[in-house]
Amino acid sequence: MNSDGQRLAPRPRVAFITGAAGGIGRGIAEHLAELGYSLGLSDLSETGLRAVANHITETSGVTVSARAADLADRESVQAAVDATVSRLGGLDVLVNCAGILNDARIEKMDPAVFRQVLDVNLIGMLTTTAAALPALRHSGSGRIISLTSRAWLGNFGSTNYAASKGGIAGVSRSLSLGLATDGITVNCIAPGFIETPMSNSMPTEIIERVRQSIPVGRVGQPLDVARTVAFLADAGSGYITGQSIPVCGGRSISGSMRKAPASA
Repeated sequence: MNSDGQRLAPRPRVAFITGAAGGIGRGIAEHLAELGYSLGLSDLSETGLRAVANHITETSGVTVSARAADLADRESVQAAVDATVSRLGGLDVLVNCAGILNDARIEKMDPAVFRQVLDVNLIGMLTTTAAALPALRHSGSGRIISLTSRAWLGNFGSTNYAASKGGIAGVSRSLSLGLATDGITVNCIAPGFIETPMSNSMPTEIIERVRQSIPVGRVGQPLDVARTVAFLADAGSGYITGQSIPVCGGRSISGSMRKAPASA
């Protein structure tokens, strides 16, 4: 109620999404906007972030707070979270989506590159989560949803990436135990091969080999991931915590990628 004793309308639920200018991050942001969430968006690319924010504002009419942030810089992460909470009135859902990939054989990988991937993907996730926790606790039904990857099961040439994504899964399990009494659930989503501008830059032969290795017979779309995020963000998922959900078309249980058979 306000100072005159009038009951105020409940505010929309608020979600803060890192990596919102990327293919999957943008898909998550657009889907949550369609569901009526107010959005705090963050990404390293200010130009890409503004484009996504403007598009969502124009097409959905939801309120968007967009602020560029470097996940390796604690102060910029805190500023982005604080801007969201201040403008949108709180925070209910944190989606840790941002990440980088820099593959190489381990004997050729500069230790600085290994640390960079860990700093952004894993330490950045921890930094963002710590910044968001006070507002998530105040929500009473906070949700932390972090994107790992099917690659954490093992991916050739991706030792740093696999380590960072596996770390996110382990961290999330530990956080789920510590935050359950605050009404906060903590879960992960492990996407498989998802069609994005980055994946589309791969050679056509490789994309086809991947497609043939997916039991459901198609590559994933950002919306496949976004719908899973929406489910975990909803009040109806409150009995699920500490879990990692593969969104991979069954590829995580189907074995390694096989070369496409030669035509007859």
